[in-house]
Amino acid sequence: MMTITIEKLYEFYINTIKSCGTYLLSSNDSVIGYNIFEQFDIGAVSFLHRDNLQKLFETGLINDEVMNKSLTLRSEFLKLQQSDEWNINAVRNSSVWRQVLNLADEINSLVERYAKQSCRA
Repeated sequence: MMTITIEKLYEFYINTIKSCGTYLLSSNDSVIGYNIFEQFDIGAVSFLHRDNLQKLFETGLINDEVMNKSLTLRSEFLKLQQSDEWNINAVRNSSVWRQVLNLADEINSLVERYAKQSCRA
């Protein structure tokens, strides 16, 4: 089995988080479908997994708030996979999806702020 570097893991994590957010609500169905049901779906299972988040946390690439919110995001997303709201129409109209998209936005903002603070330190 091949191991990825912590830098590559962080890159995959960032790409996963950036593939989800309220910005998708103004996108067409194919963009929503690709970002949510392909990119984010794969990334949420892999790169938002507790073990990978723990590695990022231990190396100082994310803080505990980002880690905990990422775990919540993954959990809520996985619940949606098993629901009747696993479709593009629900992404646009469901309050549950709106919470997931808002949480992704919040995490994106926190990650950007944390990265800036870490660069200054």
